[in-house]
Amino acid sequence: MRRAMNRRLRLLPLLALLALPPFQAAPAQDAAPQNAPAQNEQNQSAAKPAERSDSGFDAQRSETRHRLPLPSGPLAYTAVAEFLPLRDGPREEVAARVFTVTYTLDGAPRDQRPIAFVFNGGPGASSAYLHLGALGPKVVGFNDDGSLTRPPAPLLDNPDSWLAFADLVFVDPVGTGYSRGIRRDGGKDEGARRGEDPGKRFWSVDADSRAMAEIVRLWLTRNGRWESPKFLVGESYGGFRIAKMANRLIDDTGIAVNGLIMVSPVVDFATIRGGGGLLVPALRLPSYAASAAANGLVAGTPEQAAEAAERYAFTGYLTGLAGLDYRRPGAAQGFFAEVARVTGLPEELVTRFRGEIPTDVFARELLRGRGRVASVYDGTFTAADPDPSAARLPFDPFLKGTVPTYTTAFAAYAREWLGVRTEVPFDLLSDRVNRGWEWPRSGQPSAVDDLQAALTLQPALRVLIAHGRTDLITPYMASRWVASRLELPDGQADRVAVTVHEGGHMMYTRAPERAKLAADARALIEAALR
Repeated sequence: MRRAMNRRLRLLPLLALLALPPFQAAPAQDAAPQNAPAQNEQNQSAAKPAERSDSGFDAQRSETRHRLPLPSGPLAYTAVAEFLPLRDGPREEVAARVFTVTYTLDGAPRDQRPIAFVFNGGPGASSAYLHLGALGPKVVGFNDDGSLTRPPAPLLDNPDSWLAFADLVFVDPVGTGYSRGIRRDGGKDEGARRGEDPGKRFWSVDADSRAMAEIVRLWLTRNGRWESPKFLVGESYGGFRIAKMANRLIDDTGIAVNGLIMVSPVVDFATIRGGGGLLVPALRLPSYAASAAANGLVAGTPEQAAEAAERYAFTGYLTGLAGLDYRRPGAAQGFFAEVARVTGLPEELVTRFRGEIPTDVFARELLRGRGRVASVYDGTFTAADPDPSAARLPFDPFLKGTVPTYTTAFAAYAREWLGVRTEVPFDLLSDRVNRGWEWPRSGQPSAVDDLQAALTLQPALRVLIAHGRTDLITPYMASRWVASRLELPDGQADRVAVTVHEGGHMMYTRAPERAKLAADARALIEAALR
């Protein structure tokens, strides 16, 4: 899938997996540290001692109580951090320990309260981005324009937490966060002798969706929430994951979900990378134009530039690409000049790439004249060029900057607010998972058929797909194109909505967009329950 670090990590760049000592359970008396913020005195209720099942599995369950101050009044809630056992193989051995954090609103009717299961992407990403970025009761603070603040970033009360309208379960897939695979037969199996990660059995499209569907079933069973309305939330590859899960939950467990909320997803990989033919550059073009406008290289606002590029993408641009004669490039100079005008790129560069500009080249070259580079995750975020002589960037400046931001924030939050005690490194983004992921051997991965099946089998299912306008990795036009080709009965087109926000892949780092995303999610959940 990827040829080098910055090529492999196109959905989420990852950190190398570290050697992990055993996770230490939190002593009950230490669950509420003395330096917990004063405004959350409810956090001083002690965490419960570690619980062990009959099989000896250590859930390391920590339960704390909190209060989230909101203009409409405080929300009292309970947080539970724990591991769930993931069983695999003919003997149903525990094959992995999956770390989850659950938030439930105190006093709410359990059978009527919606529950949302939340995943990030990668593959190889923990759920911390959505957890501390958009949905949870706490969020990492960014600058007003959504850019990185100085470290350590502040942890703030989230006025737009989805806890206001749904209970939340954040899930770290195997190999991410604190979730880890367990060796079979005490580490004596063949895979152990080869040095293979014990979690690798879950690192494929099908195995991952099956495992995460099982975690949903297990959580519902242990918490007695089978009658609750159920929603799946996923960012980036997580959007692809939950589309697969929605169909698998029906097949494997008989569970129907009420809604899917996808944040900056890829639903069909053929729409964002090789294999999609001329469609791929056409779907990228509006995000290129919006990014160029945000940087003052194209006239109008990002929204205006994107709308103009949308019209051009499937008219003059697509026909221009299709009609190119590589033996007579001079005959297409007018076309190349127009593409340069729309994208803000030098005409010479557009000519050299015959009008089809790869995403990393766009980010590398857009601001070369200013000695800066743009992020492929948000074309409005720029940084000083770390190596002007390089043809391509060695790393993405925005996403790599978020790694210490979220890692530090979550490690502190888990200890001080959730009562988690461990010296294990929190693996926000696992390079080992990403490199070890097994993709289908033929064709581009797609969850379109799974999404179509879920919509067909669940006539009340609703889907929200939210994108950032200047996200170059998963451009919003790709999801619009997929959504337009889903078969829905007459009068039901509103069951699938695609919204576009200011900002990029993580548009929620901008507080106004985080609020809009929460409002859209609330509206979807309310509509799904009517």
